[in-house]
Amino acid sequence: MQELMKNLKKQIFLYSSLFVFASCATDSFKEGFHSPTADYRPMPFWHIRGDVEKSEIMKQIGEADSARFGGVTFLPIYGMTPEFLSDEYFSLYGDVLSDLEKRGMKAVLYDDISFPSGTAGGEMERKFPDYTRKRLDRTVYEVNGQRIFTAEVPDGVLMSAVAMNEISKERIDLSDYISDGKLKWQVPQGKWKVMFFNAVKDGTHKKYLVVDLLDSLSMSKFMTLTYDKYEERFKNYFGNLINYSFFDDVGFFRAERTWTPAFNEKFKQLYGYSPALLYPALWENIGPETESARVALFNTRAELLAEGFPKTVARWADKNGLKSTGHPPGNYNPMPVDMNADIFKYYRYTQMPLMDAIIGYGYGRDGHKLVSSAADYYDRPMVGAEIYGAIKDKIFDADMMFQIAMETMARGANFIVPHGLWYKDKVGIPPLISIHNPKLEGKLPEYSEYIGRMSYLLRGGRRVADIALLYPIADLQGFFRFQAEENIRPGHWTSEYTNYTQISEMLSEDIYRDFTFVHPELLLTDKYEISDGRLKLLNKENFQDYDVLIMPAQRVMSVRTLSKIKEFYDEGGKIIAVGQLPSVSSEFGKEKELQEIIRYIFGESNSRTNDNGGISIRLPELSVETLRDALQRVDTTPDVMYSNLPDLTSDAGCLSYIHKVKEGRNIYFIANSSRSSIDTEISLRGKMKVELWNPYTGQIQKIDRVEYKDIDNQQYSCFRLKLDGIDSVVIIGEGL
Repeated sequence: MQELMKNLKKQIFLYSSLFVFASCATDSFKEGFHSPTADYRPMPFWHIRGDVEKSEIMKQIGEADSARFGGVTFLPIYGMTPEFLSDEYFSLYGDVLSDLEKRGMKAVLYDDISFPSGTAGGEMERKFPDYTRKRLDRTVYEVNGQRIFTAEVPDGVLMSAVAMNEISKERIDLSDYISDGKLKWQVPQGKWKVMFFNAVKDGTHKKYLVVDLLDSLSMSKFMTLTYDKYEERFKNYFGNLINYSFFDDVGFFRAERTWTPAFNEKFKQLYGYSPALLYPALWENIGPETESARVALFNTRAELLAEGFPKTVARWADKNGLKSTGHPPGNYNPMPVDMNADIFKYYRYTQMPLMDAIIGYGYGRDGHKLVSSAADYYDRPMVGAEIYGAIKDKIFDADMMFQIAMETMARGANFIVPHGLWYKDKVGIPPLISIHNPKLEGKLPEYSEYIGRMSYLLRGGRRVADIALLYPIADLQGFFRFQAEENIRPGHWTSEYTNYTQISEMLSEDIYRDFTFVHPELLLTDKYEISDGRLKLLNKENFQDYDVLIMPAQRVMSVRTLSKIKEFYDEGGKIIAVGQLPSVSSEFGKEKELQEIIRYIFGESNSRTNDNGGISIRLPELSVETLRDALQRVDTTPDVMYSNLPDLTSDAGCLSYIHKVKEGRNIYFIANSSRSSIDTEISLRGKMKVELWNPYTGQIQKIDRVEYKDIDNQQYSCFRLKLDGIDSVVIIGEGL
C-alpha cells in the first residue's frame, strides 16, 4: 500500500532540478492555499442519538477540532433526548454553537431529524396532515360498449376521468358525465377502459409522513416547524458561524407516483390546456402521443418540484444570508424521473448543488458531473459533496477516504461533507469518520488540510471544458411509466439504448477529456450563443466554450432543441451522435419535422460536412475506441494530454482532472485514484510557466524547464509527471 503522507517529495520528475518556494509565501492566494480556513475544510455529518450529555458533546467537538475538521453538520437521529425541536434540544444546540465559535469552527444547519427532510420529526403529520405528500392512484374498469356504465368516483382529489378505446386508443374526457361523486356514461361500441386518476395522501418508507414537496403552501407550513425556529433562536450566528443549510433525500425514492392536487393548474400554466386526456400515458401506451404526453406530464412535475421544496428553502436561506445545499435521492443515477424529476431544474434555486457519493466506492461516479454541470449553468461557485455514507467498514480505509474525495473534486466538488461522525461512536450507518476509527488514525488532520486546500483552489472561477454532452431528459421522460414490472431498481430503469452515463464515464476515465452536460431545454435560452463554430455558455464568471456537441442515444427529442443543434452545425459546429438517433418529437405531431432535420444533419451515411466547417458523425455503437476516434476526426485539440499511461483498472480507480481559471491562474488538479503508479509526459494547452502546489503539505515548487511544443497547430507546455498510486497533484500555470 502506498503511504499517504506526502511530506518532502512530490510527483514531478523534471528535466531539471526543482526550486522550492517558502510555503508561507506573501501572495494572499498562496497563503489561502497553504493555510485554508475552517470554511474550506470538511464539515462532517455528526449523528446525534441516544441520551445526549453536554460534557460528551463538548469532548467530541474537541476531537473534531483535533481532526482539523472545519466544523460539523449537527444531525439529530430518532430516539435522541432531548427531543428534537424541544426547548431543551435548542438549548443543547446553542451550547454546541457556542463551543464551535470559541474554537473558530463552523456549523451546517441540517434541517430535520434523520432523513428524508420534510417530516419535521413527525410534526408535519401531527399538525398539518392535509399538507403531507400525495400520490397518484389509478382505478381501472374494463367495459364493453352499447351500455350505460356507472361507478362511484374513488376517494381523493379527482385529477382526471378518461375512457380509452383499447384498439384505436381514442380517449374521451368523462368529467362532464360526473355528478355528485358518481359517473354515468353511455359507452360507445367497442372495448374500453374507464380510468379514474386521484391524488390521495401517501404513506412513507420512513418513520413519519413528509411534506407535499411539490406545493409551496405546504412548504410554508413545514418552514414554520423547522427553519423558522432556527432563525428565531440563532439568527445572530447566520452568515458567520452558520453559512449553509442542508436538506437530505428530498425527492421520489420509493414514491414514484408523488403528485399534488395543484398539478393540473400548473400544467395549464405551462402548456395552455388541460392534461386530463394525457393521464393514461403515465401507465400505458396511448398511441402516437405516448412519449409527448409523458414528457409534458413529467416535465410539469419537475417544475413543481423545483418550485416547491428547493426554491422555498433557497429563498429562506437567501433572506438569512446563507446558502442552501442538499440533494435528492439518486442524483447520480441514469433515470431521474422516479428520483429527482430533472436534476437541472431541481437545482434551479439551490445556492450550492450537491453530489451524493455514497453506497460503494465508484458507485454513481459516472453521474456526478450532472450536478456540477447544473452548477455550471447557473454560475454557482460552490458544489457540495456528501461522501462515504453506507460504505461497509470492512472495505473502507484511509486510501478509500482519499480516493473518493479526489474523484468528486475532480468532477467539480469544492465543499465536502463526510458521512460521518456518530455520538459516542454508536455507528448506525458506516463508516465512522473519526479519530476513533483505527483505520483512519493519524490521517484525518492531513485529510482535512488536503480537502481545505483543494476546496480553496477549486471554489469559484471558471471551468475549462471543450465538449458539451446533451442530457437526454426528454427521452428519459418519454420512456418512463408508473408501476412498470421491469422497474425493479429505482433510478436505474432506462431503455436498452440509453448510454449518456457510459459516455460520461468514458470521457472522464478513459479518453481524459472534460465535458459539461447541457440541458436541451436550457440550450434554447439566451445563455447559450453560437459563434465561430462554437457553442458558448455566457456566464459572468463560469463561462465556457464548446468545440463539439455529443448527442447520446435517444428516440425522443424536442424539435426546438434539434433546430438549435442544426444551427450549430450550419455555423461550423462539430456534432457526434452515439447510438440511437431521435425519431419521435417531444412536441405533439412534429415527428416528420424532427426526422427531416435529422436527415439534414447526418445525411444517409454516418458522416457529413458543410462549407462552414461543420462536421457530423454518427457512431452506431459506443466504445472507447470509436468515441476517441470520432473526437480526433472532428479535430478538437485536448486541453490536457498524457503519454504512455498504464492500464488503470486496479480497484476501480481512475485518472481524473479538472482545469479551472481563477484570479488569472490556470489551476489543474490531476488525481490518480488507482493503485497503479504513473510516469508520463503531461501536455497542457497553452504556453505557460508552471508550478507544483502540493495539496498534502502546502509546499510550492517551481518547474524551471518546460518544453514548449506545437501539436496540431496548438502550443502546449510539456513536462514529466510522476504520480504514485492513490496520489494527486495541483499544477498552477500562468501564461507567458
